[in-house]
Order: sequence, then C-alpha cells, then structure tokens
Amino acid sequence: MAMSAQDSDIQEAARHWAIRVQQPAFGEWDGFIEWLERDPAHLAAYDAVLDDEAWAEALLSAAPVVAPEAPSVRSWWPAGSAVAAAAAIAVVGGWAVLDRDSPAQQIATAPGEHRTIDLADGSRLALNGATRVTIDPDTPRQVVLEQGEARFDVRHDASDPFVVLSGGARLVDAGTVFNVVQDGDALEVAVAEGAVIYQPGPDEVRLAPGDTLRRPGKGAKPLLAKASPQAIGSWATGELYYDNPAPDQVARDLTRSIGRPVRSAGGSGRIRFTGTLVLRGTPEEVLARAGPLLGVTFVVDGEGWTMSPAHGPPR
Repeated sequence: MAMSAQDSDIQEAARHWAIRVQQPAFGEWDGFIEWLERDPAHLAAYDAVLDDEAWAEALLSAAPVVAPEAPSVRSWWPAGSAVAAAAAIAVVGGWAVLDRDSPAQQIATAPGEHRTIDLADGSRLALNGATRVTIDPDTPRQVVLEQGEARFDVRHDASDPFVVLSGGARLVDAGTVFNVVQDGDALEVAVAEGAVIYQPGPDEVRLAPGDTLRRPGKGAKPLLAKASPQAIGSWATGELYYDNPAPDQVARDLTRSIGRPVRSAGGSGRIRFTGTLVLRGTPEEVLARAGPLLGVTFVVDGEGWTMSPAHGPPR
C-alpha cells in the first residue's frame, strides 16, 4: 500500500528527530516529548525509523566523533537493535544496563513508557513515563533526575552514599528503596524502605519508611506526610496502590503511567478506595477497569480524559 503524504511527513519528522537526538549537544527534550505526545502515530513512526537497521547504521556511521577528553552527554531514546548495540545503554525487554566505559548518558522515556536500569554498583532505578535522568559512569553513585518520576532501589554503602540530585535538592540514601517525582519546580520524595536524607546539613530532613516530603517549589518549605510503604513506587511493578487518595493524585499518576493526559474535575476531598489499580493494557482498558473501583467516570477530553465522581463530589 502506498504511503500517504501525511504518513510520509510523519516519517520524515521521525527521521529528523532521530538524527538530532544522537547529537551530543541535543537539549530539546521538551520539544521532542511534545511532538511524541501530539499524535500516537508519531511514536510509532519514531520506533519504525529506529527499527530500520540499515538506516540506523548509516545514522551512526555519520554521527560526529567526540574526542575522549571532551565532556559530552549522549542523548538516548529506546531504539532498534542497530542503535542499541552501538549506544552506551544495552536494552533488552525494557531493561537497560549502563556501560561504565561510556560518557555521561541522558536517558529519557516516552509518555507511558516504563524502563528499568541496572547500575554498575548493583543499584537499580525504574523510570516512569516522560522521565529524563542523567547518569555519569565517572560518578556511578549519583543520578540527576531532570524531570518525571523514578523509583530507586539502592545498594547501600556507608563509605560511598548514593546521591540523587533533583530540582536543586540533594537526596542521600541510607540503604533505601524510594520514589522521587520532579514536576516543574515541585519535588516529591517518598521512602518505601530504609531512609533518605533530604538536603544533608544543618536543616536536613531524615525520611523513614512511609515518610513523604513534598516541596511545592524552589525555596518553599518542605511539607511532610505519611503514606503506605506498599504504595510508594508501586507503578514500577505495573500497579498503582491507593489508600483513599486525592483525585488530583490519581489523575497525575494515571497521566504518567498511561502516557495520555488525565485531568481531575476538581474537588478537595478524597476517593474512598483502598486497593490496587492494574496498569496492564491500553489506556482505555486501564481506565475502564479503574473507573468502577474508584467510583469515577472518565470522559474523553481532547487527547485525554477528564475524571469526575460517578455520584457527586468525592467524600
């Protein structure tokens, strides 16, 4: 079947982005993610371009060579076998292993995509959708969360603490499984196991299992709360666990996990639901299961959905 003019334009745009993200100085991640989110066909075209091994090999052979002594960050996106074999992140079935001989890596996930990375020190991090991190093998016990959500499962070493930098804050582990969300200037940290020290120093805050910290913006005072340790980072296992959550929290979690916008219709109450939402299947299938459990309805709203109480406002 002949390719339509629209399909040809999308493929050409996908090739354009594939070339640009291979450049060491690429920094237009927001524009790239916006293009991917605009139409499901964009992500499919991008994947198809990278699955074209002959084209991908030509792309890599034409890529500029960076002198070993020059600092560089190679941007990376899930790729076909030709790109993955040459990249410093080896990917198999949604898993990635950092090559300790590679330069610093900026790793990003598409909206709705989950990816797990094994670090050289035995630690592991899972990335939720629309997330970007930077990892430098020269400092393997430090990860920069640029945006999005990541769950860290850290191998503790008191002599060499694991550090996460995000939103101008410094987080130091003490033998830990913890979740971090960077959303604009807002930062959220929640600890499932062990402990995390927020901003080590005279005003540090030590977070134990079940402790959460939310900083609404840079310079704002951190707000502390409690959560079920079981619920923290549960998205990384393909589930969302809730204990009477706020509607806005559910909308944000679903947006990150399914890769399509879900908006709350408002209300400051809580959803009376304690249990697990399974993220398996298409966004439509996930929401079809979630609606009756949460007591809400999801109404199509542009490219996403608006979530409203099924029987009046949340109680």
